[in-house]
Amino acid sequence: MPTKNSRSGGFLASSMTLSTAETADPDSFLEERSASSNYRVERVPLEALPDWRIDDCLRHASGRFFAVEGLSVRTDFGPTPQWCQPIIVQPEIGILGIIVKRINGVHHFLMQAKMEPGNSRLVQYAATVQATPSNYQRVHGGRPTPYLEYFQEHTGRRIVFDQLLSEHASWYLYKRNRNMIIEIPENEDIAVADDFTWLTLGQLRHQLEQGNRVNMNARTVLSGVSYAAEDAPDSYGEIRDAFRLQVVESHNAGRSDADVSATMTWLIDQKAKYSLDVRRISLCDMDEWVCGKDSIRHREDRYFRIIGLSVAATSREVGTWWQPMLEPTGGNAVALICQRRSGVLQFLVQAMIQPGLTDRLELAATVQLTPGSYSGPEDFPPLAEYLDAPESWLRLKAVQSEDGGRFSRADTTHVVVNVPDGHTVDAPDNYRWMTLGLLNRLICSGYYVNVEARSLIACLV
Repeated sequence: MPTKNSRSGGFLASSMTLSTAETADPDSFLEERSASSNYRVERVPLEALPDWRIDDCLRHASGRFFAVEGLSVRTDFGPTPQWCQPIIVQPEIGILGIIVKRINGVHHFLMQAKMEPGNSRLVQYAATVQATPSNYQRVHGGRPTPYLEYFQEHTGRRIVFDQLLSEHASWYLYKRNRNMIIEIPENEDIAVADDFTWLTLGQLRHQLEQGNRVNMNARTVLSGVSYAAEDAPDSYGEIRDAFRLQVVESHNAGRSDADVSATMTWLIDQKAKYSLDVRRISLCDMDEWVCGKDSIRHREDRYFRIIGLSVAATSREVGTWWQPMLEPTGGNAVALICQRRSGVLQFLVQAMIQPGLTDRLELAATVQLTPGSYSGPEDFPPLAEYLDAPESWLRLKAVQSEDGGRFSRADTTHVVVNVPDGHTVDAPDNYRWMTLGLLNRLICSGYYVNVEARSLIACLV
């Protein structure tokens, strides 16, 4: 039987390892793999997409892959009580999986350089396997998915992390993927294909700090990594950066069963407090939206639009394809405020209703801002002013891509703000301070932390 252990022993050492003799230079590898293939991404009208048709919804002729439908929403959460919008419906549960192996005692992660048409930087590091059933069952007629068997036949292997987690719930309806980290024995040989390389967590952290080099699907898997109870506290002296030391200590704090139970009760209270009613409707019945031959867009060009893309890539399972994409308005940002409280670094998260969530509400970052959803800065959500925090408070500011397989040029600025001790943060009742240890336990428990917050947490490796 496989073993399962969310306490990923030794990952702290991996996060402190910035180079090894067994790994290529991550920057050079990404550049080399990008240059080794040819890519073309062109926008085309929706009506020009072969095998896609639009009537009540936009769907593929095979009935597979995904569809774009209309959604009617009513809620008492937030400033807008009702609205209509397009939303992506993809009921398939995909696999997002990373193979990990100790090499000379240090955990290395098998990452692939993967092209996705929606990425501003086309080629980024992705999980070992990133595929929906439509992909790995080869509905598209393309090449097989490498390493898929490690995540479908994992008997006897150590399961570090395995959980169904939500995706972008403002753009997807009830979308979820299986996030997995599978550890293979140190003495097990595995052939490394051309687009794949071993990287330590320290190398991945450096890529994340640069921005737009580790894709969203890899980040959500990495958010399942924990440093809790893995190394004796006296080994923390090797960490020279004071904030990183606080991050590791936060992973080891506030994660008891009692802490989880109290948080669950609070979350249930929040779910009971708010209402949410969503109904799938015809695209033609969406108020304020225009469904044209070229695109589906808001009458005032707000929020996002659904466009068509023609794509060619010699490195993908299929060389050419056409698909719809969701293209959001620019300027999106997510931010986590953190502060030492009772001697431990804690992060301020909010209970947020989103129409596409399976259980209506999950924990989100302190600030989750999509400027096109507001009439102006005066209507921005609580604590958005911390996006302009003093430089000395910033611990992270990097632009990261969202799901480049469904979203076009959906870049989001990721910000971590460390406010000084004693600074008062006035937050509404649906906000709560939590340690990274508690947040990690919630991530490993299912639908409790949304993908935007998980993406930020992954940047804190």
